[in-house]
Amino acid sequence: MPLLHHRITFLNFDRTYEHQKKLTQALPHQQIDFTGLRGTSLYCSPQAFQSICEKFSDLPDKGLTFIGSGNYHYVALALMREIQEPFTLILFDHHTDLNEGQIGSLLSCGSWVHHAITGIPNLKKVIMIGPHPLTVRSVPDPIRRRTVIFPDEQLPSNQTLMSLIPTDHVQISIDKDVFSPKYAKTNWSQGKLTFDKFHGIAQLLLTGKAIESVDVCGGWPILPHEHLNPKTRQWIDLNEETNLKIARLLLRKTNHHSNLMIGA
Repeated sequence: MPLLHHRITFLNFDRTYEHQKKLTQALPHQQIDFTGLRGTSLYCSPQAFQSICEKFSDLPDKGLTFIGSGNYHYVALALMREIQEPFTLILFDHHTDLNEGQIGSLLSCGSWVHHAITGIPNLKKVIMIGPHPLTVRSVPDPIRRRTVIFPDEQLPSNQTLMSLIPTDHVQISIDKDVFSPKYAKTNWSQGKLTFDKFHGIAQLLLTGKAIESVDVCGGWPILPHEHLNPKTRQWIDLNEETNLKIARLLLRKTNHHSNLMIGA
């Protein structure tokens, strides 16, 4: 079953995609500029999160959203708040993002899944694929009971994964730090997932579940003029190529319903 919504959205928090022209030119898209919004990097202030949610509510048909670096992964929470059906979050991430928060209850890239579990009634279960085994130990028991975690060396079989999803609808959230460094360069520690493994799981979900939307984050934050450094340019190109592969995979089943032309 294809994505329920087809449009592509790029969020500009950190100018990540300004240096990925092949990606943005291949994908007809809408863009939201958040470069002037304060209180967003790593931690998100209540005022900033309200502004993000308001911007999203004005945009129809959010199918695939590119967020930026992993510092802004909490934006997935704003996307999930709009889902009207009971759903399961399928999270590809090398970190659980289940921390309660180091600064009170302030939303952050490391606590947004905790906020989702405790604050979104339609979210029935979280299935995480790819966290480092050691990060699983710090998950509080009440939260752990709402999650199923497959560390990066213990990926589920197709039958096991599908049997654990209690809902017809799912949200897919992807932090590219789940991938081996062969496929992405991020500013966080990375896992071992291959793109072939990801491809198989994504195809399974696309075939068997209604995908509400997909968000993608993870990259190398670019400082001014840093894109001119040959090594940094190599990392940008690597991330861009994986972003393109993710888009082609997820939208292949939907582009006949829309006017999307996905570059080869």
